[in-house]
Amino acid sequence: MEIRKFRSQYDLELIPASHEGISLGYLVWDPIIGTPNFSKKGMPNTIYNAFLDAGLITQTDWDQFKTEYQDSPLIDAQLATRTLNINIESVSELQHPKIGLIGGGFTSDLIRKFTFGDLQMREMSDLTRIKIDGFLELMKATLWSDYDGSIRRVFMITELYYGTIRMVVEKQYSAELEAVLENVKLEAIHRTEGSHAVEYEFSHDNVPFAMRIERVRSFNG
Repeated sequence: MEIRKFRSQYDLELIPASHEGISLGYLVWDPIIGTPNFSKKGMPNTIYNAFLDAGLITQTDWDQFKTEYQDSPLIDAQLATRTLNINIESVSELQHPKIGLIGGGFTSDLIRKFTFGDLQMREMSDLTRIKIDGFLELMKATLWSDYDGSIRRVFMITELYYGTIRMVVEKQYSAELEAVLENVKLEAIHRTEGSHAVEYEFSHDNVPFAMRIERVRSFNG
């Protein structure tokens, strides 16, 4: 699925390359053309690093922020749908750790359907939002000229979405896929066989596939 189409349909940003290390408060560069980027020269990787660099918080404060986002619980995602469909043409663009393993020996051309189900999310708490907002106000009042260039078009992750990975393949290709799964030591948590196709379901293993981002410049706690 094209990034813009996914955004329009679900009001979320598809993460082009899912990483186990992505957390709430991470910064994202949103270029005018192209996909969101987690790495850009001069951009801190998290909003907390920006505050630490600006001298607004101590290392102890930074550690507290880290604890807060690491301890954010997984809850059921409040979306109108419980399943998000992804166009087959875009599966390779996700670069998800598990899909990457499968893709090495089983092309997406043979996948009939690809979805994320049993959706869960992590969201930034109101307390964390208020604290971030307060530090941003301090930065804007005293240090904004030093950081405006590096975070003018930067967005911050405030929600992360997770889901079990479901793939449907034609029955005639199931043996080929299962050989690949065995080779890469990837085990499906569920396998459902129909008359013409087989569905495989894999755990998300705490790797997000989508995010909600808010512009730092106009962030409101």
